[in-house]
Amino acid sequence: MDKEKDPREIETTPDFFKEVISAINKQYAELTITEVEGKCPYGHKEGEKFRISAMNSDGLCGSLYAAIEPSVFTLDYGGNYPWEHKTKYFKYACPEMGKVKVEVRHKEKEDIRVLKTKKPAVDMTGKGYAGIDKYRIFVEILGIERHCTWGHRVGHKFEIDPFNVGNVCGCLYWSAYRFMNVLFEGASLPWEAEENIIHGMCPDIHNQVIYRLIREERK
Repeated sequence: MDKEKDPREIETTPDFFKEVISAINKQYAELTITEVEGKCPYGHKEGEKFRISAMNSDGLCGSLYAAIEPSVFTLDYGGNYPWEHKTKYFKYACPEMGKVKVEVRHKEKEDIRVLKTKKPAVDMTGKGYAGIDKYRIFVEILGIERHCTWGHRVGHKFEIDPFNVGNVCGCLYWSAYRFMNVLFEGASLPWEAEENIIHGMCPDIHNQVIYRLIREERK
């Protein structure tokens, strides 16, 4: 009798991995800006549309994206919210006093490539955000367990801020968001050996990406 296979070995086979990745990469959401009260500092306007996923921000404001990323993840994997009357759908408002309101609808595409759209960064200096005027924050990839679906590699380094996700995977950005805002305030974490460094890892337990945030003063 054949010995029963260890599930952990099955999870690392090429066929299993391909099947999982194909299912993940088909999922995305269409986000529509439905209302903007006053002026959005990032520049969002009513009627804008974005193709986002749990990994792809599509140039959406980072703080808005970080707030909704877990909900997008929920829709991607068949979840929904009991207060919404529509399935695969939710409404949200940005963390800045609800200035920007959005609707998000789950979609599925035919191709199995990773949805990855690059948008230019928006310069947020000189807009009244003292931390951004004083500091720059970088994400550096230190290690990867197995395979990063987004395509990060050890040594990759990206600049991020509370408005610009940059070229970072959305899951990793969501993980780093709380740490990043500590650093922008000039603060640090007591367990870190260096006051300008915070370490973290992405939420994917099978393909963990280890990173560190680096704070530098603007020159």
